[in-house]
Amino acid sequence: TEALPPEPAKPVVAAPKPEPKPAAKPEAPKPEPARPVAATPAKPAVTTPAAPAASGVGFAVQLGAFGQAADANALRDRARAAGFSAFVEQVRTDNGVLNRVRVGPVASRDQAEQLKAQVAAKVGVAGMVRPHP
Repeated sequence: TEALPPEPAKPVVAAPKPEPKPAAKPEAPKPEPARPVAATPAKPAVTTPAAPAASGVGFAVQLGAFGQAADANALRDRARAAGFSAFVEQVRTDNGVLNRVRVGPVASRDQAEQLKAQVAAKVGVAGMVRPHP
């Protein structure tokens, strides 16, 4: 008889389903409007790496952060050779410039956790799920 209370919860979940608006938000149709903004001459070099997958929203798997860009590029290339969408992001810290190697981005934390496991298996690097950007 304990299984009966979850069943009434299902019709409550069924009520929002006819509304397509909540389902449309996770699909992220908004990256397309962000692309014309990237066409501004002053911004393409900065926004191009982040724009293709998710317009400022989502998660990425960070594989490492390096002081030397060559080290970061080598790990990025290893991840790309394994079939992942990898990129290097430069950040300024109190200790100087770091080059973060990240894979993704993806829309949800669950997807990022799955991606982290795939990268660990194929590239041999245990990454960390981080918000993106």
